[in-house]
Amino acid sequence: MSANFIKLISELHFQRFDVHVSELIGNKTPCGIFFGFSGSVEIVKMTVQKLQQTGLNISCVCVISEDIARFEKMKEVPVPVIALDEFDKFGDEKFNVKKPDVIFIPDLIKDLTFVPYFTRHGMESLSPLGLNTQTPYFMLMMQHLPELYSVYSMFDDEESKKTYRAAIKGRLTGKMSDYNFATEPQYFLEGFTPQKGDIAIDGGSFDGGTSATFAKCGAEVYAFEADEVNYKNCFERAEKFGFTIENYGLSDKEKTVGYDHVDYNPAGSHISDTGGGGTAKLIDLDTYVKRKNLPRIDYIKLDIEGSELDMLHGAAETVSRCKPKMAISAYHKPEDMWTLATYIKSIRPDYEFQFRHYGIDFSDYVMNDPERAVLDRFNLPYLAPNHGEYVLYCR
Repeated sequence: MSANFIKLISELHFQRFDVHVSELIGNKTPCGIFFGFSGSVEIVKMTVQKLQQTGLNISCVCVISEDIARFEKMKEVPVPVIALDEFDKFGDEKFNVKKPDVIFIPDLIKDLTFVPYFTRHGMESLSPLGLNTQTPYFMLMMQHLPELYSVYSMFDDEESKKTYRAAIKGRLTGKMSDYNFATEPQYFLEGFTPQKGDIAIDGGSFDGGTSATFAKCGAEVYAFEADEVNYKNCFERAEKFGFTIENYGLSDKEKTVGYDHVDYNPAGSHISDTGGGGTAKLIDLDTYVKRKNLPRIDYIKLDIEGSELDMLHGAAETVSRCKPKMAISAYHKPEDMWTLATYIKSIRPDYEFQFRHYGIDFSDYVMNDPERAVLDRFNLPYLAPNHGEYVLYCR
């Protein structure tokens, strides 16, 4: 086992989230909680109380100035509420509290755009994915160390190895600073993109933006979107850029399943056992290729909310025959970190892999103009560090 991987495992035993929180409690380290674009007073109150019950020294709640009046009128929040615009006044008569060394940022992705602001002020940003799930997640990773190391060993480039180690570490520490984020646009790593004349599959087209970019590269694009609302929103782009949009999700076989459309985040709509009252049609790529009489597939991009491995099972014949370049989301399920590359390698042992982690770009996605104006005021990019958005590149 490589020295860097051994070092990572050793560090995790001492730096993982649960251990770090115990140190913060023991040292009575002043901690804050940030609520930017989310959080009712009741949610803020509950979060403060939950963290205080662990023994953490929660000294303040930090909010953007637009929310300060709303919170100041409510006495239920049991700690001082401080606007980010007034951070430089910590310790003066008005703010008789210690400046927090650590800021907890709940799970709303848009709030993570403020991480650089807290870094600028010398604060560590912690964003745990569930206080009660950290130990089980750590144990899961430790149980699958052989599989994780097997995939790690498949990477020939140092950037992939570094990013893979950072993805494991950041998820287990909750520290956004532990991750290693890529600089190129997501799915567009050099050497792994569709070229002119390629036949490309876009699994999880969402609003058609990525499909349009592939089409502009000169590829013949077949885009798949299971969500009916998102599918209809792709029509204009499909017509303008000349790609085919199908109201199907990609899976291991042709079938109809329960489906949840998520109004507040349509990109997160997904297959569900309950279905939320809706259904979606799925198809396997091998069947689709035969039905459309496509001579080959040169490129596949997948972001299908945890169904990536199922889709690969349904594309085994195509992948084996064509060996397309692929860019596959590898973060929806913990086991994606080891199952996806392992399965692909079992189909075509001659695949090579790279691994990258991306921030979420809000330039043209989900965030509204008033929220972007707030980021502008704090000189922050419309880019959120996060615990997911890993991409496994294959060629």
